Amino acid sequence: MRLSKNRIILTVLFVLFLILNGFLVIVHEPWRDEVHAWLITRQMSIPEMIVFSRQETHPILWNLVLFPFAKLGAPIWTMNLVSYLCIAVSAWLFVFKTKVHDIAKILILFTVPFVYTFSSIARNYCLVILLGMIICVLYGKRYEKPLIYSICISLLVFTHALAWGFVAGLTVTFHMKEIVMKIAGKSSLDKNRFGKVLAGFILIALSSVTVVMTLIGSGNKGLFTGDDQYTDRVIISTIVLMVLGLVLLLIGKGRIWKEFVPLCTTYIFMIVVYKLVYSGLYYQRLILIPAFMLFFTVTVFAENKDLKKLETAGIYVLFALSILVNGSLVQTFNSASDDILYNYSSAKEMADYINANLPDEDVILVDSGVYAQTIVPYTDKTLYDVRYEANITDSLYHVNDTDEIVAKLMEMSGHEEYKGKYIIMVYKFKETKLEKIYSTSDSVMGETYTLYRIPE
Repeated sequence: MRLSKNRIILTVLFVLFLILNGFLVIVHEPWRDEVHAWLITRQMSIPEMIVFSRQETHPILWNLVLFPFAKLGAPIWTMNLVSYLCIAVSAWLFVFKTKVHDIAKILILFTVPFVYTFSSIARNYCLVILLGMIICVLYGKRYEKPLIYSICISLLVFTHALAWGFVAGLTVTFHMKEIVMKIAGKSSLDKNRFGKVLAGFILIALSSVTVVMTLIGSGNKGLFTGDDQYTDRVIISTIVLMVLGLVLLLIGKGRIWKEFVPLCTTYIFMIVVYKLVYSGLYYQRLILIPAFMLFFTVTVFAENKDLKKLETAGIYVLFALSILVNGSLVQTFNSASDDILYNYSSAKEMADYINANLPDEDVILVDSGVYAQTIVPYTDKTLYDVRYEANITDSLYHVNDTDEIVAKLMEMSGHEEYKGKYIIMVYKFKETKLEKIYSTSDSVMGETYTLYRIPE
């Protein structure tokens, strides 16, 4: 009776969770980087996306998931629905297929990584959570289903570079461990099962080499590194989490070493990336820290049945710290609140205006394609970037250079081919010879637009 009651409670709360995330998806307006991924998928072939991934510096699995929808002309909100479904499945697996305590399940379900960010914001991060949770559910059965387990790890390679440390840790503690034991003559696996483990290792290795070779020589000049205090603070807090995890490992006399190693390899790899490759630390990347801590938590309870109360409490405290010390919980609430109360961008508003009021205008100029691409999915009109002198869907990746853009705009009135044309501007000018037509409302990111007409 008690189990049945717990199941009913979990089911009711899971439905409420689906409703909450569904509401957050409905109020969410696609961000610029979400639209960017959708346009890439809509405009390019698969070989072109593979080549272009060097500019993006992340694998293309998310683009492949979106591919059939984008090519068939589905509306842009389809990608948010896909993201929502990925997180819904991930949450269902967590609630109903893991050995985490029911009270902990309820508390974790309504926080990161399940609420809002990876569900509402359609990015490749939702695939990290989905595949990560599938791997966690298979973790206790990895010796029974080594090939399926390995396939999931191989797919994780193609989601996001920040998942590679987790892939490495899982491979070391399972595949490489069993291979070494087989060489040493200490393996308990029969020939058939060891063959599947070996095949899985080869598959993961090939996937990793393929991705690295695809992304090597990345040309994304938008990436930057830095020694800002925020980056250092996040790195220090991540190190603290690893140290506390090591304390738990010692308290339990090494029982959780197979789960601790992937956590460490993940965090160490993330620290290296944050410090040496990319230290923008955007919100989506930041909350991957508690996401991987969740994977650690689930795998610990899947593998270890004899944990002492102190160890169990320590695992839950460690997860709680992972969402608190980096501000993930607060940032999730603030970001979701902004999404509910305000516009992220005024792109759709501008698109609606030009659709209704410029019916005969085939080409509209824009002053910065990196911002104006957010308008593209909502209109059939061609947006022509005066800086790049191209249809922005033909040149999807842009590096923001304010001086160059301003120089182009200042010269524009002198160009005969621009006279009489309409231009959508992101940049604001106190004095201009252009005829102001329409301005959109404010947005959280300051991504607002003004429509001008260039005098003849």
